[in-house]
Amino acid sequence: MDSTYYENLLYRIIQGRLRLSFLGPDIYLYEPDNDILEESYDIYKEAYDEAYFSGTYIKEELKEVLFNNEMWSPEDDEKAKKAEDEIERLKVYAYENWYNVPLLKGAKAGIRNHEYIYKKYKSRFHLLDHISCEGVASLAKSVWIVSKTIKNRSAETMDSSDMPLTKIMEYYNNKAITSSEFRCIARNDPFRGMWVSGKRHSGVFNKSAIDLTRDQLSLCQFSSMYDNVNESSESPPQDVIDDDDCLDGWFIVQRREYEKNKNKREMEQRLGNSKIANSQEVFLMAQDGHTAKKINDMNNVVGKSIIANRNAQIDSAGQVKHTQLSDVRQDLSAQRHQQAMQKIRGK
Repeated sequence: MDSTYYENLLYRIIQGRLRLSFLGPDIYLYEPDNDILEESYDIYKEAYDEAYFSGTYIKEELKEVLFNNEMWSPEDDEKAKKAEDEIERLKVYAYENWYNVPLLKGAKAGIRNHEYIYKKYKSRFHLLDHISCEGVASLAKSVWIVSKTIKNRSAETMDSSDMPLTKIMEYYNNKAITSSEFRCIARNDPFRGMWVSGKRHSGVFNKSAIDLTRDQLSLCQFSSMYDNVNESSESPPQDVIDDDDCLDGWFIVQRREYEKNKNKREMEQRLGNSKIANSQEVFLMAQDGHTAKKINDMNNVVGKSIIANRNAQIDSAGQVKHTQLSDVRQDLSAQRHQQAMQKIRGK
């Protein structure tokens, strides 16, 4: 996309409206204000209650319907999670190889493929959302908001009784600004200059945060994100900042390092006793899987290798005494050898 495309999106965000050219030259769908949003939840509740008391399923009940009709299964969620994990791995790989064009190109192809897989399996659980109480109520709410936000160039509300509200809503959804588009606008001029200047003066949109439209708020959030990246003591190269996949990989690396250090501090507090802290091995009880992972992450590469070898030996033998563990036997053998050498030197 050229710069004109993104500038068009920018001024649409600034104006807080989308031109409905298929209805006429001066007809717009404006972003709802707080009064409309507040009232829309009454519309949602009314539609939900009506659907519920007429016997419509709620989302949780549709899970069984989906499963019985082979439209969804827990395995689909597992496949989606695997795809999500692979996307994260590939984004880190892209960041680590941002300077290598062939490797970066391959990583991006893998990311796009696994994004498709993730959406494919994740969407199956939501196939019947539109016939649930929540889905019916959400549709009623959205259509009502559309009916209240169709206006002319002067922001005067127009009569929408004869307008195709569902078509307008579909058009609006199809024109939704993507995360990638927000990021491109946020890190480049002309908005970057507006953002920097606005922070020093009256604010980039000249309104309080609670009055920002959804798109304006999203753009501000992405701009703040880029501020934090540029101000970081470990800020990545500009080529990484300009590449969404690479920058996501950098964020993942930073998050993992933060979590690792945080877990280390937490465990060090639990191991405050000097006798425990200086022990060769420390066994800690985990209350759940999350805590178990945090404890396991405290081990270095050597420690994780020892745990893996012990688990393999136990799985193979079924039951193993501590002194018969291969790494323990090696340690004992090394100790006996060292003691023997000390005796020889002592003579």
